[in-house]
Amino acid sequence: MKTASHPVLWALPPNEAVTLDDILIYLGEFGIYQNYLIVMLMSSCFFIAFIYLAQAFLVVVPTEFWCKLPQVKDLTAEQLRDFMIPSAKMVPYEGHHLAYSRCWVYDIAVEKAIAARQPDANWPVKKCNEWEFKLSASDVPYISVAAEQKWVCDESYKATLAQSIFFMGSIVGGIIFGWLADKYGRVPTLIATNVFAFVGGICTIYITKFWEFCICRFIVGVAYDNSFVMAYILVLEYMGPRWRTFIGHMSYGIFYTIGTMTIPWIAYGVANWQTFSLITTVPICAVIAAPFVLPESVRWLIGKGHIEKAMKIISKIEKVNNRTIPNDVYNEFLEDCGRTAETLAMEEHTILDLFKTKRLRRITLLLTAVWGVIQMAYDGHIRCLDRLGMNIFTTFTIASATEFPAEIVIVYTLDVFGRRWTLFVAVILSGLFSLLASSVSIGIVFVSFAICGRLFINIASNIAMQYAAELLPTVIRGEGVAFIHMTGYVTSICSPFIAFSSEFMYNLPMIILGTCCIFAGSLSLFLPETLMEQLPQTMMDGELFGIDQTFWETPLTKKKPPEPMVHHLHAKRPVKRPAILRSSMISGYIGNVRRHTLMQRRVRALQRH
Repeated sequence: MKTASHPVLWALPPNEAVTLDDILIYLGEFGIYQNYLIVMLMSSCFFIAFIYLAQAFLVVVPTEFWCKLPQVKDLTAEQLRDFMIPSAKMVPYEGHHLAYSRCWVYDIAVEKAIAARQPDANWPVKKCNEWEFKLSASDVPYISVAAEQKWVCDESYKATLAQSIFFMGSIVGGIIFGWLADKYGRVPTLIATNVFAFVGGICTIYITKFWEFCICRFIVGVAYDNSFVMAYILVLEYMGPRWRTFIGHMSYGIFYTIGTMTIPWIAYGVANWQTFSLITTVPICAVIAAPFVLPESVRWLIGKGHIEKAMKIISKIEKVNNRTIPNDVYNEFLEDCGRTAETLAMEEHTILDLFKTKRLRRITLLLTAVWGVIQMAYDGHIRCLDRLGMNIFTTFTIASATEFPAEIVIVYTLDVFGRRWTLFVAVILSGLFSLLASSVSIGIVFVSFAICGRLFINIASNIAMQYAAELLPTVIRGEGVAFIHMTGYVTSICSPFIAFSSEFMYNLPMIILGTCCIFAGSLSLFLPETLMEQLPQTMMDGELFGIDQTFWETPLTKKKPPEPMVHHLHAKRPVKRPAILRSSMISGYIGNVRRHTLMQRRVRALQRH
């Protein structure tokens, strides 16, 4: 039962509407229902870590291996290796710092080599096609699929290629599931993505050929990102505006970090790549419960005209949180929902609209370039972890732990220093630490610099994700963000090959990553700031956004705008909160015609100026 309506204090501003964010303030911004949803989000954070990172431990190869040799009585494998395997200095560079070759063997009889007691540099050498792997608790304690299938030496590129094919699947998945999410809703799409991940993960266990492995990883890649993003969007939609930024970053920072730190030790503990693949795949089955535990997006339902279903979800939240929406607020919201559905039916925008005007085209291209480099560097740092010269399980855990402090930094700096300068500093520092790593020999200092580079690229990645959503106009935001994320998948195809370049020069990956980051950081300074700004709603808003900002301007030096009078329906709304401005996806469509007239006046005024 709704409460009595409030007296109208003054008229509702012509370009305002009662949004879902306003309703959430009455429903409870962080009540029992929201806590329940966070538990659901926790599982998604674990699943995306498994989907994204499991392959690293499916193809990891022990540091020490050499050409397979016949057994000789009274000699250990290592002793025989000293007789039959040439020094690493005598053969072409193989991308490691062991004293002996991994890929070459002396082309002489074993008896002759033993009788000589000392290898002769003049002995002929040949490549081999069978290997012995030294399994060790201090290195890699199991035979991975790469070792089993002999993807080493001349075929070491196969594990790299399979990872790139994973990202090719992500491109296809982004297109397919983006369309499905808009057509059939977020929950059905969430289920479909995880079904793909499950099928691909299970089939991986039974592969016997390289092309089979590639197909399986492609299928898993199709699910990547969307399998998490759909749940992430759904959960954050029902968080109150004051909590959205905090919950969005901290839930990901905590749960995803735990998931990434857990993966290496699951692989280490089971010490079998098939069992590891099974353990990291089976939990994904839990997503079949999504229709019973996750609500559909109210914003999507309203946009599709399913107002009654949307209101049922709101009523359920009322009941669980034991809160009540006032009658006048409820009725106003219901009316605005109807207007929103009508407006959305008339609005037709495509991704090409982002390239039709000069400033919006420049912003889109800059975002695409910066995001593409950041994602390539983010994944590149992950792929380089088994090439840093230290224990992969320990190094991976330490590097993964940087996800949490990265989120802490964002929570406490993003709304103080703004997006533009914070992103610039993070990307530049990542680049500098990567270049510092490239300037030292492999060892603890090399690893420390590389992990610092990973920390700052983590920060940059999370900032850029939010920055892109804020800079693009509401009417094209979904398609625009999907397009920009797609470029991240494309550039990520290159990251395994960047890591693979260490086969030619140990520090080449860090040189490439560092140089690219400094380039991207420089580009980010040409984007407008979004903190303390009314975010663009229409295409015209997007074209004019940031036009009055100067290059050296920062939120700390900018004068805050005066707080407007607030209609009684919005009395509880945090005035000018960035969280409200960036998350209110409904109000952007209401009053577009009236706002367009105001924007035309602003354009003429700027032209006269």
